[in-house]
Amino acid sequence: MTMKKKLWVCMALSAIIVFFTYAKADAAEKMVLGYTTWDAASDQSLAAHHEYINSIATDTFAFNENGNIIGDSPDNQLALAKKYNIKTWAVISNYSEAIQDFDGDLASKVMKNATIKKRFASQLVKLAKEHGYHGVNIDFEAVFPNERADYSSFIQYVADTLKKEQIQTMVSVPAKSADDQEDEWSWPYDYAKIGRAADYVQVMTYDEHGSWSEPGSVASMGWITSSLDFAVQEIRADKVVMGIPAYGYDWDETNQENNTMKQWNEIQSLIKETGARPVYDKQTASMTFSYVDQKGHQHVVWYENEDTVEMKSRLSVEYQIAGVSVYALGHESESFWQAVQKGTKS
Repeated sequence: MTMKKKLWVCMALSAIIVFFTYAKADAAEKMVLGYTTWDAASDQSLAAHHEYINSIATDTFAFNENGNIIGDSPDNQLALAKKYNIKTWAVISNYSEAIQDFDGDLASKVMKNATIKKRFASQLVKLAKEHGYHGVNIDFEAVFPNERADYSSFIQYVADTLKKEQIQTMVSVPAKSADDQEDEWSWPYDYAKIGRAADYVQVMTYDEHGSWSEPGSVASMGWITSSLDFAVQEIRADKVVMGIPAYGYDWDETNQENNTMKQWNEIQSLIKETGARPVYDKQTASMTFSYVDQKGHQHVVWYENEDTVEMKSRLSVEYQIAGVSVYALGHESESFWQAVQKGTKS
């Protein structure tokens, strides 16, 4: 082999090595999606912590019974996202201000009426194009159990409509470890069919326990892994996004009406104010503490700290899924995002 040929071969090999090195690095980068709300704190958090986030989903839109999109785009957040090259998703939910909850009847109307469904989908396209959204995140909750097939067909229709316009679809689904027809909350979501239709499926691996339930971990390790085991069995792993909570819950054991969600920074303040001593619960890989309030009521708090957030974020690597989502930007410290970063890049 001539010297010239040897040099050419070396250069070619070097180019191949560089290509695969970068390809591997790109493939390894996880989606780190932050949900935002109308709270001004979401703007502040995005501005302060943008370097840890590569996607945001703006939870500011809903729709009415005629399939018309309602709500406004958070222009400041979209401008920040554009400035920092962060992908944006428009969250469209069936949350009703009238009943202050997710509305199954509203979801049913847009799914089952062909005219309303067509109007809804066309307005999604218009919304995404007008505001430069990379994709749409459908978040229908409290779907009726007997409308499982209707919801799958609806997602397929919406995803097909958006795909024609080069707009991606993400669907949020409740976490579950099996298809249980007796579980009316999770049964309506056919993971396999939704996963085939959508570009991403955001599995809400949080709220295992909450203000409506007995005290317990918001996202225990065993519950998350069981949920991911099922998710990647039904959905291609590189489409799955797992949830990380930036909050905990405070249960008043004397009066359940006082049970409340506590944001990340609120929990830190509560620990200082009460002099509580948090302990790590090995069984759930979560943090917990107790305190007595000024009325003499006993409280129990469950939450995540930096160590447990990092530990659970690491599951995105273990399961080789698309990434993690955080609900929600607004009251978390930089140490929270550092923990997410360490976990997703471990």
